[in-house]
Amino acid sequence: MSHKILVSILNWNSAADTIRCVESVLKLNPIDEYDVEISVIDNASEADDYDILRKAGEGLRIPICRNVTNLGFAGGHNISLQRCLEEDFEYVWLLNNDAVTDANTLSELIQLMEKEPRCGSCSPVIKRLGNPGVVDFCGAIHNWQSLGMLNPASIDVAPTFCEAHSENVWLVGTALLLRMDALRQVGLLNEKLFAYYEDDDIGARLNQGGWINKMCFSSGVEHACFDGVITDRKPYYFYLMARNSFLFFLAYTPQSHRKLLRTRLVDHSLVWAEKLYQLGYSDKANACLLGIVDGLAGKGGPPDLNRRAPLWLHLLRPLDRWWNRRR
Repeated sequence: MSHKILVSILNWNSAADTIRCVESVLKLNPIDEYDVEISVIDNASEADDYDILRKAGEGLRIPICRNVTNLGFAGGHNISLQRCLEEDFEYVWLLNNDAVTDANTLSELIQLMEKEPRCGSCSPVIKRLGNPGVVDFCGAIHNWQSLGMLNPASIDVAPTFCEAHSENVWLVGTALLLRMDALRQVGLLNEKLFAYYEDDDIGARLNQGGWINKMCFSSGVEHACFDGVITDRKPYYFYLMARNSFLFFLAYTPQSHRKLLRTRLVDHSLVWAEKLYQLGYSDKANACLLGIVDGLAGKGGPPDLNRRAPLWLHLLRPLDRWWNRRR
């Protein structure tokens, strides 16, 4: 009986990227005793984009599942993960649609998983699309005090870095291979997050469940990493980053780093909102403030940006500016 792997790819108004990604997956070298299937899920794209994707899927003989509404990264991929649970897949590979895989990447990830029974997830090295000499991700751990990440200084020291932090490595969700037995224990992706921080969340839950997350340094994918100015991001990005920082850090920050945690989270997002206001991006700043409100309330789901941030947050802004000048 063959073992099964599902490659899950989401599309949202970027059919050309998705087609390129699927074509790279179709060129993967075969893995002994494994059947590899591709699941393409359209997250309620515009009709023209979906039509391009549908026609390409027919030509490539890849079925396209279309969602009526945008379920986000977590909800979209959970359609694939639920299928994996029901049909006894052993692994699922979450692959960003703007990524291109090397021919041996999946086989090398599987080899690592087979050698490491405690490994719940693993990732290849994430390289810059079209410029693979630039490494965008090679492992990280959470910095609970700064509410950020600690990354290895370079790819050369990354294996040593990851080994030193083997029980706490965090992996980006760009090309994340997950063991279904681990997900049966810890659950699927957290749909409350919608998008962003869902990879932080699943990594933390795997660690809590006794699993480890590992980098596979022999393998790589090229990814169209965001390479612009951060202020070019859409308002929903600033909302989700602010809100989900509360949902994640309030859930997983160790007790030794929880002092004034809510205050620190508010300050962190207020600093970003103030920068956006000063640069003239009032809509993005307002989205950031709304993220604070919903994060404090524990609200999840898709972004709701058609409202104004409450007065108390605007009154808090000058106090936060004064506080940060003092520091």
